[in-house]
Amino acid sequence: MRIPLDKFLEKLSVGHVLSPYETQPWVYYDDEKGITASAEVRMGPAGEDIEAEIQFLYDEIPDAAALAPLPFNEEGLAPSPSQHPYGGMMAHGRQQVLWMRAEPMQNEWGPKFLRIKGEDFVNAFHNWEEKGCAFFTACVQSIMMNELPDIDLLLDKHMQEDDSWGSGRSGKIGRKSPKIKPGALLGMKKPGGGM
Repeated sequence: MRIPLDKFLEKLSVGHVLSPYETQPWVYYDDEKGITASAEVRMGPAGEDIEAEIQFLYDEIPDAAALAPLPFNEEGLAPSPSQHPYGGMMAHGRQQVLWMRAEPMQNEWGPKFLRIKGEDFVNAFHNWEEKGCAFFTACVQSIMMNELPDIDLLLDKHMQEDDSWGSGRSGKIGRKSPKIKPGALLGMKKPGGGM
């Protein structure tokens, strides 16, 4: 996705072109859950990049056991951030839900980096840039309606591979390829079945 700056910012719910150092913030505090949802889009100091970020700030850090680092696996490798209950991004009561960075190429803009709940979505499937912007906008809309964004629901809705594209990664579990009998491909009948 490469589009003019004003159109790109519209995809992130910003209605005007940001100046260097300028930020467009959104904030909602859920006093029952003790969680502040914040989202912002900010322009870099020289107008050379744009960052979008969504964070949850917790009044009380959730279950300490859930925040402990995950153990290494059998091969001695650290687990991926997406395996952590909070996406591996929880620190001192702050969870980074989304981080996106966009840069211009010949005066057209598009995301270059995208992490959601600690998982890298760059080239994860077709149209990841558009879908990342749609996910961000859906979160902003929830915040503007004085609701905490339901991150998992919005991930399922926006950050899935289209059925028409077949990369190795799929958004739905349990999809199977149809089983084809070799004889059916050639129009052959079973032996001894006659014609």
